[in-house]
Amino acid sequence: MLLFYFDENQLSSLIHSSSDKNNLSPQRNIEIQPDFRLVSSIIDVEILPVTYRRVKLHRYKESKPLGFYIRDGVAIKYGSNGVENVPGVFISRLLAGGLAESTGLLSVGDEIIEVNGIEVSGKTLDQVTDMMVANSHNLIITVRPQNDTFNLKRTVSSTASPITQNNISNSINQSGSQINNGMSDDDESELYRSHNNNNSHLQKTPSVLKL
Repeated sequence: MLLFYFDENQLSSLIHSSSDKNNLSPQRNIEIQPDFRLVSSIIDVEILPVTYRRVKLHRYKESKPLGFYIRDGVAIKYGSNGVENVPGVFISRLLAGGLAESTGLLSVGDEIIEVNGIEVSGKTLDQVTDMMVANSHNLIITVRPQNDTFNLKRTVSSTASPITQNNISNSINQSGSQINNGMSDDDESELYRSHNNNNSHLQKTPSVLKL
């Protein structure tokens, strides 16, 4: 058996020390980490039609590229004259690891309605690309999601318009962005399927938008 002897001063010191430790609550410092940044958000929900979605992508200098393909196509919609064929621009592919894919707010087949408040209706694929390049660090895209029930079907246009380097070189130089043309035959999968299987077909994406 071990016995310990303490004088009065030592015993008093131990008692007070133990009491002080019990009364002290642990101190926690909660702060936002410097690398915690907003990368995307859904905005203007209260003013948009229920079939639209407006997505704001926040891209920083050192962040990942936006990373998606776009192409022109044809959407079949309800209009004043019934069912109408309307040309449009669509997201045809999301690049793995890109900002667009990581947000979960954009999908293959989404129709692009506006870019930073400017309607893309009537614009060429080159013009839409230029708009995105110019606003690449604060891009706001209004889309009609691919699963829009008001849309009967979306089929890819038989004449996809290629994005040429000459048409976008000025915008690229200003924004520091880069666009690579072309892709391998094995890269592209079926993007849009008509409800009528006889009209389903494949179409290659003319270029990829890397911002």
